[in-house]
Amino acid sequence: MMVSMPADPAPDESMTLVGWLRALPDEAITRLFLLRPDLATPPPPDFDVLAARLEIRVSVARAMERLDTNACEVLEALTILPSPVPLAELCAFCGHAEVAGVVRRLRELGLLWGDDDGLRVVGMVVDLVGARPLGLGRPLRECLSAYRHTQLARIAGALGLIPPTTDSAESGTGFIARADLAVAIAEVFADPAQVRGQLDGCSERAHQLLRRLAAGPALGTTAEAGRLLAVASARSPVEELLARGLLVGIDDDTVELPREVGLAIRGDEPAGQLHPYPPEPTGATVGASAADAAAALAANTVVRWVTTLLDAWGATPVTPLRTGGLSVRDLRTTAKLLDVDERTAAFVVELAAAAGLVDATAGVDIQYMPTAAYDRWGIDLVAARWAVLVEGWLRSPSAAWLVGDRDERGRQIAAMSLEVRRSAAPDLRAQVLRALAAAPAGVAPSGESLRALLTWRAPRRAGTLLAGMIDGTVAEAELLGLTGRGAPSTVGRLLAARLDEENADPARVVGLPIRPAGGDAALCARLADALTPLLPEPVEELLLQADLTAVAPGPLVPRVAAELARMADVESSGAATVYRFSEVSLRRGFDSGLTAEDIHASLGRLGRTGVPQGLTYLIDDTARRHGRLRAGSASSYLRCDDTALLAEVVASRRTQALGLRRIAPTIIISSLPTGEVLAGLRSAGYAPVAEAPDGRVVLSRPATHRTPARPRPAPVDSADGRLAQARDVLRLVRRGDDSAQAMRAAGGVAGAEIGLTRSAPLILVMLQGAVRDRRRVLLGYVDQQGTSSDRIVRPTAVDGGWLTAWDELSAGPRRFALHRVTGVADIDEMFGGGGAPAPADWTAATPDAADPA
Repeated sequence: MMVSMPADPAPDESMTLVGWLRALPDEAITRLFLLRPDLATPPPPDFDVLAARLEIRVSVARAMERLDTNACEVLEALTILPSPVPLAELCAFCGHAEVAGVVRRLRELGLLWGDDDGLRVVGMVVDLVGARPLGLGRPLRECLSAYRHTQLARIAGALGLIPPTTDSAESGTGFIARADLAVAIAEVFADPAQVRGQLDGCSERAHQLLRRLAAGPALGTTAEAGRLLAVASARSPVEELLARGLLVGIDDDTVELPREVGLAIRGDEPAGQLHPYPPEPTGATVGASAADAAAALAANTVVRWVTTLLDAWGATPVTPLRTGGLSVRDLRTTAKLLDVDERTAAFVVELAAAAGLVDATAGVDIQYMPTAAYDRWGIDLVAARWAVLVEGWLRSPSAAWLVGDRDERGRQIAAMSLEVRRSAAPDLRAQVLRALAAAPAGVAPSGESLRALLTWRAPRRAGTLLAGMIDGTVAEAELLGLTGRGAPSTVGRLLAARLDEENADPARVVGLPIRPAGGDAALCARLADALTPLLPEPVEELLLQADLTAVAPGPLVPRVAAELARMADVESSGAATVYRFSEVSLRRGFDSGLTAEDIHASLGRLGRTGVPQGLTYLIDDTARRHGRLRAGSASSYLRCDDTALLAEVVASRRTQALGLRRIAPTIIISSLPTGEVLAGLRSAGYAPVAEAPDGRVVLSRPATHRTPARPRPAPVDSADGRLAQARDVLRLVRRGDDSAQAMRAAGGVAGAEIGLTRSAPLILVMLQGAVRDRRRVLLGYVDQQGTSSDRIVRPTAVDGGWLTAWDELSAGPRRFALHRVTGVADIDEMFGGGGAPAPADWTAATPDAADPA
């Protein structure tokens, strides 16, 4: 529908959000797209649609979640002051100097627009901030909207606006008289001098109550709120203030301090107590050197845990649950293997998966086993292996602390399952690490101070995920060595500094850390270089002792550690690792192809004080007995040149289950497979070896399993790529906006005719704005029968897919289905306002007859 009207001077485009966006430089809009990527997805066709997206509730709420307490308080102050607000007036209202930078940040996020002489917030910010910003109450007129005529008359009488009376009939009970009373009372309270005059007549107890409510929040609970008595008969401070209108009863138990009264009481500090600076974390003093020492020990330990776990899973892969994830039994087995509790075991499992060292096999029979990357990882130095683990953990969406808890269906969350993944985990983890590093050097921040800092940095972000992530990240940082005894370590501070750099990156996508494909090699190198001085120097020597043990006085180089693992077992680990030699461990070395000469030469080279005689005898004795018996398949056979030994084997009661039968002086056969015969003989105390058909000794090595590593998560984009993408979107918006303006000019829109806005996002934004500003609109509507009509309405609420409005044609409230609205035009801007106002006391809307609710 086209509405003809006299041509008026065109409004100043700079006074609108669309005009302000259109006039912004390209760099500012590109920055907006980088900070709020949802605005550019999909690319908006013109600036009208971009302005509409800036008003969308979900987008605005997501942007406000990134604000700290200082920015939120400045934003709330902007909703209190009349729009537009000069920057100087805003600074005076807030009373501190940290305002200009906040205003610049709010402009970048698109939550605030206009120049410094006239700042305006987008309409949805007012809704999200709420009706009681900065602890102040609602304006008096809103507070009085539920009062009856008799209640307003008593307040007006107490203020001297009308003669005091308790009979409402004397002053009339009509709608107009009630509206006039509300307006007259509001005008009195709009003058701060008159408000202070009313306060001067109150008792000291009433002043104490007012000061407490003025500090915030403005709501109070009292059983006297429902009684509005004249001042002469007031019996308590609450009744006294209610009678004067300085307090307003919301219901029978709640009172509210009107905004005008709160501002008058606050005086020279109208914004109240603000928090422009973050609280500093406090806690126990540990000492930087002690923190680094504990962190180095933790880093070495977590590398050993991962190595132990994956060696075990490489020998015996683990089968996951049918629903995915690690079973409770396997988790308990892992915890016993690592000698830790189950929560720590779950963390180690998730850590190895995050670093790409373990994964599930493809196909039907899925198993968890080390990837091919584990073999390369295992030969690096401890610092380099640790850095890979930290880098994977930092970017991982896994919230390992959830393992063992119950999901929304009451099922236990398993490690390595999808239920343990949270997309917000990397961003929240980074926030916690940065908050930890904010503590002074050598200070372990307390949990309370850490939560206070995180709450200041993101007051609108809350929930169980953040609460659990704080505790979980602190515990995991200690296990990784990013903190030592609770205090940030040198490597922890380095990592936090890197996160600060990423947070300040203008091309950073919100919620997604920048991460090159395949891992961040540069970060790993920096972390490894920082940890290396904190770790003991790798050694290539052992202290061989007479009790058949060997002590490594520090971390062994990977080559020596692998060599020693073939012939000895780890007995204890820590700053110094103790290995024990036994007949079993030496036989494992012989089975893998070592000879007695090899072992003697290796220990002679590694032993700082030589090889003890007892260990030499054990090696030689085990080597002499090793391989004297040889097994083959007959199903299987035994042969030995020592006929007395064969006779002993056949006659022994411990070998009767093997079904041995002597067929020649030097040969015995069995119906059992060779492997079972070898195992039975070894359990009986003998040391046979397997023999190939050509008579060579079959070397047995531990079976290892590997699965191809899955590709690491690809980066969303590089910083340059995201910047180029934002610029491409901007070019599309400017090109589309130029075309739209040309079409409007060609259609004569700028002259005598104005059409309805047809864009769905713009329709919703215009209706929401009309609700906030109480403006009339021309509504294009199609009923259930397909009949289109145009109505002049005054919207009062937009909620749940319905528009509730006062219909001027029927002079009553109606509801309209939003999906049937075809267009909207602002009538008040066209014709300068007017029209019959909706009654202030109607509370329920009658559903549209064509579209029943």
